[in-house]
Amino acid sequence: MRVSCTIAALATALALGACDDTLPPQGQVVLHLDTDAPVAQTDDLGRPVALFDRVLVEIFPPGETTPCPECTRELVLDASLMHASRFSFGFVPRPREQGWRARLRMFRSAGRATPRPESTIELVGYLPAVGDDGVTVLTATFRTDDAGRPRGTLAQPIVFERGAPAPSMEGTWPGAHVEPCTGEPPAGALCVPGGAFFMGDPRVTVDRESTGGAKEHLVVLAPYFLDAHEVTVGEMRASGLVARDSRGRVIDPIDDWADELGGQCIYSSEPGAYEGHPVTCVSWALASKLCEARGGTLPTEAQLEYVASRRGTRLAPWGDRDPSCREAVVARGGPPDDAACDARDPLTLGSRRLPSRAGAGTLDRVAMPDGEIVDLGANVREWTRDVFARDDEPCWRDALLRDPVCLDPARKERSTKGGDFAGVPVDYAQARRANDASFQLETVGFRCAYPGKR
Repeated sequence: MRVSCTIAALATALALGACDDTLPPQGQVVLHLDTDAPVAQTDDLGRPVALFDRVLVEIFPPGETTPCPECTRELVLDASLMHASRFSFGFVPRPREQGWRARLRMFRSAGRATPRPESTIELVGYLPAVGDDGVTVLTATFRTDDAGRPRGTLAQPIVFERGAPAPSMEGTWPGAHVEPCTGEPPAGALCVPGGAFFMGDPRVTVDRESTGGAKEHLVVLAPYFLDAHEVTVGEMRASGLVARDSRGRVIDPIDDWADELGGQCIYSSEPGAYEGHPVTCVSWALASKLCEARGGTLPTEAQLEYVASRRGTRLAPWGDRDPSCREAVVARGGPPDDAACDARDPLTLGSRRLPSRAGAGTLDRVAMPDGEIVDLGANVREWTRDVFARDDEPCWRDALLRDPVCLDPARKERSTKGGDFAGVPVDYAQARRANDASFQLETVGFRCAYPGKR
């Protein structure tokens, strides 16, 4: 008699999609695993990105609070097996023994093996008693809206659904659907299709007082338009928004800052050598004013991170590694790789592009359906619409957020995202937010965002 594998042979069963073990004719439970979250590994803009990639399975004997020996396995999620109703395992307890439970945790590994509450869907369910033979078929369904909210406990387990899933729910969660923009984009802006991603990353190094971003949140964003590049010195001057005092001196950006910072603010009242460079030393208020004049706002933390982290699949646009200053406009002004990396200032927009086997490669730019967004995560860090808040504060408390923005009129500190031309590797992770009081404004620029439905 061919029956399903025991928990001890679980990994082999799932890898092969079937069980090759022949067990004695004995009663057993076959538990199918299903989810409405997208599982297929892709970051293509035309499809939802995978939100989870692992399942941790633990089986607990009656009355026990620790798994039985050989009763813990970590599995790699497989969409094809789910759709074939083969993502399952069998468990063979002693006949008529009640009280067995299964704790199932579907999680985002993000380079870490341990499930974390904010990026985990947890189910603790009852495994029914079996007879001397026969198969009881059950399905445990991980629903994405339950992220960060466990269902069932060892003391009060839930009851799994009877039967196998037909068909699988994989990828049906509405929040993950890729939603295109509507209407014409503003001049110089590109559509960023809406969808879901994990904002925050446990690999990010944070200082509790001035940085954040290690805590994860499942975020759903509506589509939006985003400027393809940061606002330049020339565009800032042309806006007519830079104020002057009665003597004709520039008020914001403040010329005095240039003296205070050693002449490193690149804005000038007349056209000069930096026209195509991202403007720096601009206050949050003035940056907001320009975006409003264009019909938009500063982008939220979530909107910038969504693009620059390639929808939560990378620490930075260039991946999970540290680039050299010749690859991206970062780490300039320190010990130079060569003369091209020695100057301590930003570069002309879109200065870095690497060759690749497929032709033109990308490093600090990300492809959109209708073009490229450049200088993401590099050149200058960027203002966001949000006030700064730490990971443990109310703005970032919930595990599931929709179009989040942290607004608090009582707070003065503002949040920035991304690395900059003088940055060091710890700053490159796009999940990391920084308090504007923790750095010099000579490294800060901005771009604008606009509603994606017009």
